Amino acid sequence: MMHAYDKVCLYRASDTLGCMLDYSVYSLHYDISTMIDLFIASGTAALFECGDIRTIAGMSGVELSYEVLEKSGIIFERTQPRYTKALSPEYWCGFTLANIQWETCLSFDKIISIFPPSSFISDFVGSRLSFLDSLPFDISDEERSAKARAFGKQFAADAVSAFISKDSVSNKSKASEETPLKKMRNKNGLSQSDLAKASGVPVRTIQQYEQRRKDLSKARAEYLVALARVLGCDPSSLI
Repeated sequence: MMHAYDKVCLYRASDTLGCMLDYSVYSLHYDISTMIDLFIASGTAALFECGDIRTIAGMSGVELSYEVLEKSGIIFERTQPRYTKALSPEYWCGFTLANIQWETCLSFDKIISIFPPSSFISDFVGSRLSFLDSLPFDISDEERSAKARAFGKQFAADAVSAFISKDSVSNKSKASEETPLKKMRNKNGLSQSDLAKASGVPVRTIQQYEQRRKDLSKARAEYLVALARVLGCDPSSLI
């Protein structure tokens, strides 16, 4: 898989997106889902996805928030950021989203349809509370903050792994489904060789369409028409 930018920039990109959501929620008082929607609708997410260096590493999270709001045509008041040592659930949500996007090369729009930020935050809050309750009472505030930050990084890493596994299973499931072409061929009682002879489409090409190694929607028009004619269906029903 070809990533949009080098992994050396990933931590900066993840931190920037995390800080953007943290600042937007706690300083600008936006709902996280609203801010993510603006991030996508403004076109800023698309720049992030393609590795635009200014977007992923050339701005702070605060500046990225301003960029999104300005592109969205929203008038806002600039506010002093309020960050915490251990960082917020919203920060870790943004951090995780950036890592998922880099690992999968999916669009943010597609990612949040599978990975609802509200569910991540709910799970994170509950898990972190249990974790903090398990820490000894006599450790310093700095040590507690360091452990909380380490917990956040691990929680984010686990969430990324879970997403990739879910996405992989989904893709395998789709790949295992019979294509419309194969279903119509079987319905007509034809082998791949029979269909090749009757349609004039090479048998190897038919195999590639049925195995999803080639996209039938991008096939030569005469191939699509010939296959549909033999199978007695509309060409569009094979796509």
